[in-house]
Amino acid sequence: MSTLTLDQRHTDAEFARIVDELTRRGFLAGGLGTAAGLGLLSACAGGGNTAQKAPATRVVHTVKGDITVPANPKRIIAINPGPLSTLYDLGVPALGVFDVGAQWVAPRYLSRWKSAQKIGKGDAIEFEKIASLEPDLILGVDYADDLKAYGRCSQVAPTVLVTLDSWQRTAQATADAVNRGDELAKLKSDLAGRLHQIKTTYADVLARYRWDLIQGQYDDVNYSVFSATASDIGQLYTLAGVKFASLSANAKERSTSLSTEKLDLLSDADVIAYFATYDGSDKPVAPLFASKLFKELPAAQAGRIVAVQDFLPSGYGDAQAALDSLEAELKQLAA
Repeated sequence: MSTLTLDQRHTDAEFARIVDELTRRGFLAGGLGTAAGLGLLSACAGGGNTAQKAPATRVVHTVKGDITVPANPKRIIAINPGPLSTLYDLGVPALGVFDVGAQWVAPRYLSRWKSAQKIGKGDAIEFEKIASLEPDLILGVDYADDLKAYGRCSQVAPTVLVTLDSWQRTAQATADAVNRGDELAKLKSDLAGRLHQIKTTYADVLARYRWDLIQGQYDDVNYSVFSATASDIGQLYTLAGVKFASLSANAKERSTSLSTEKLDLLSDADVIAYFATYDGSDKPVAPLFASKLFKELPAAQAGRIVAVQDFLPSGYGDAQAALDSLEAELKQLAA
């Protein structure tokens, strides 16, 4: 097979021509067409064999309508990191992944992420690389870059864009796309049990302390407060029984940017949980921690500042890890 190379001068039509040529050679869609043909010949030759065979494809509901996908895809590419946590939680490997940078990948997923082929970084998806990997399913999200890439990706393989409006819906749509509903149900059950365990085991401690949720920014003039009701981390901690201080309790939007001159608004928080980076650098919050106003906060004075690396969960593994941070702090408070 000739090497697939495209430069910027090639048009979408040229890309479509190459994809069509590869398809005719039987390289795309994981050989599903060939397999289906062989299955048909086998059925005809068997004559009296009436045993039901599992269907080769299934239909899933997506943000782009109903899409026919392989019943059990084997060569999956993720053009956005959104579905990746769920794929890994379900034990489904990703052949190709979007390169967000290793520093943004949870350590529990890092080895699998590193072993996958990278199909672009920044805002540039490498369509020719995707085609050369011969995927049978492409996963993305309903954000602008993936919506823009949808047409060209669909020329290569069935492309499912999952919703990214909440991590639970992202996980559900991803599991639907790869036919892992039973495995997802187990993850849901495990998380529900963990939430109940935390809420009951630490009921006294949870009743005594009020939390605020914050994220630093890459400047020294702003920070963000996350809502107890509108943010993913707030909803998760609410289900675990966390009580919130005024900023997070009253915030209506997922996150609200505030000037660091208003750090005193965190004064009624007994505990402050913050978004912590996986690499431990904590660059987004370094200016906050250095601020005299922050150091004077009651939570800071008491040493109740909690790092949460999975502050922005995108799957059930992330949610469990965020609860690990919560439970570790609750144990300290109880002691």
